[in-house]
Amino acid sequence: MVAAALAAGWRPQTVFLREEGADELGERLGLRAAGAADGAAGVFVVGDRVAARISTLETPADVVAVLPLPERRQLASLLGPATSPKTAALRRASDAPSATSERAGLLVVYVDGVQDPGNVGTLIRAAVAFGASALVTSSGAADPYGPKTVRAAMGALFSLPVFPDLPLADVVDQLPATTVYGLAAHGGGTLDAAELGRPAVLVVGAERAGISRAAMGHVDRLVTIPLSAASGGAVESLNAGVAGAIALYEFSRRSAGASEDPSRRPPAAQEG
Repeated sequence: MVAAALAAGWRPQTVFLREEGADELGERLGLRAAGAADGAAGVFVVGDRVAARISTLETPADVVAVLPLPERRQLASLLGPATSPKTAALRRASDAPSATSERAGLLVVYVDGVQDPGNVGTLIRAAVAFGASALVTSSGAADPYGPKTVRAAMGALFSLPVFPDLPLADVVDQLPATTVYGLAAHGGGTLDAAELGRPAVLVVGAERAGISRAAMGHVDRLVTIPLSAASGGAVESLNAGVAGAIALYEFSRRSAGASEDPSRRPPAAQEG
């Protein structure tokens, strides 16, 4: 994961390398014990006892890095460096081409009260895998920068803008005219038949609690993943990480299909 952070442009404040294999690891990561490449404050070679103390894993990792949290910014920055919500609304009103290009592919995952760090980490990983623009968490959701979440995200966290602790109302205000889809275990239109389009916000609630009442008030379309009848009712719902990943895949699949070049498709059969 340290390699993923470095590749994404994150600059560690401190790096600890386990003594065994430290030279090889340092060379592979572009770090050296007398300092560090690309602005890292310091690299230290440590023995097994120290590695065990600083690691949160039962079996210490070969590399442990201390990284600064990214600077907090406005969600509206996803629309462009100089775009405020008010400016975005004016651009949409005039059908400005720049507004279309900024917003066309926008897909934000909103994690609503999901407290399990493993599920939040899975959602971060799926968001990157399926081309989401950002991930936002509500208050009460697991910390996206907590150790368990970071491990579950498997390095994907460093490649995705993350906005912790924001109400969905703020997301809607900063990203106006965006369709909000709520992912529910029951009661929504089936995901495979739903009309999915971007710009969009996908709200994923906790498996047991579902989408909160506050968030539900901003949902435009409720969608549900249909379960196989062959399960015989043995499975009532999917956990938040799995359900969110399936929904993100569907968004990605639809977007890929919409962007296909019609001239490269096989000609339609004609009767006559």
